[in-house]
Amino acid sequence: MLPGAASQSSSLADGPIVVDKFGGSVLRRAEDIAAAVAAVAEQRASGMRPVVVVSAFEGVTDAILTAASALLPDGGARLRAPRQDAGEPMARETDRALATGEALSAALFALGLEARGIPARSFSGAEAGIRTAAAHLGAEVRRVAPRRLRQALSAGLVPVVTGFQGIGAHGELTTLGRGGTDLSAVVLAAALRADRCELFKDTGGVMEADPHLVPAARFLSVVDAIQLELLAELGAEVVHPVAVRRARRARLRLVVRALAAERGMTEVRPRARRGGVPGGLMLAVDRKERFARISLVGRAAEMPDLLPVPAHGAGSFDESGLRVVWADVPLPQVAAAAQAIHAALMEGQALP
Repeated sequence: MLPGAASQSSSLADGPIVVDKFGGSVLRRAEDIAAAVAAVAEQRASGMRPVVVVSAFEGVTDAILTAASALLPDGGARLRAPRQDAGEPMARETDRALATGEALSAALFALGLEARGIPARSFSGAEAGIRTAAAHLGAEVRRVAPRRLRQALSAGLVPVVTGFQGIGAHGELTTLGRGGTDLSAVVLAAALRADRCELFKDTGGVMEADPHLVPAARFLSVVDAIQLELLAELGAEVVHPVAVRRARRARLRLVVRALAAERGMTEVRPRARRGGVPGGLMLAVDRKERFARISLVGRAAEMPDLLPVPAHGAGSFDESGLRVVWADVPLPQVAAAAQAIHAALMEGQALP
């Protein structure tokens, strides 16, 4: 054995675990895996034990769904219903088709790590121990048994797991629904008792509003988990709402970031036991066929009664010390309305 090899092996086996999730927006092309592999290599060099969870390349899942829809007489309408019965053959085959996108990403990622001299092995969601209900196209995660991942980590390997999928109680491959790779990463991190779970996004950390709609939206270094969960349920495509809920309940350290460290990162914090509701105001937009619902979420004491925009409908509700105030506006007016709300209510607020 080479001098120092034993100590290096020991440090790799004993270091803290970090679960890294790379979404499809980060993996646009095969070349993008190189940058992600470099980030994982840097963590490993610092003494961490990375576990990688990957989505399909950007656009692959949509392409598979489009192909499946073209084969069905109803244009794929039946495939849009979540949590379909385990005995539905079309849903079963669609799940198996969808799973191929993540399988490709995982195998290529493991190949990229091996090419850098880092031992790696790809795992399906089932092999990683993700057990779900007996359903298709959005199955609920019931438990995680990560024995094989622990064995791989103990052997000095970097496991690369296909996100968005698991195995159902009926013994069949299942998928977890849109955004399910976030959920895969969080439940694996909780089961492995990881030091943290890092969600790599093309947009970087969390903004107080969608920067595509509100260019003046500011970056948030810290957000409240319940506030982010509410925001996701209201249409903000930041983090899967069930993933945030699972992380909060497990008291898991959750970080949202870009590949480039200089772009900053957002830490999602479970609410302090004694403290109030941290964070400022945040904006979500949920687009429907003709209208978009704009929702402002923040501490109840700081919220307005109505949003300062003309609306076809408006309302509010309170939850866990937070208040949601919403307004429905025509789709063509959504950007102008979101920018008006930001300028009137959010721009001058101090950030946490």
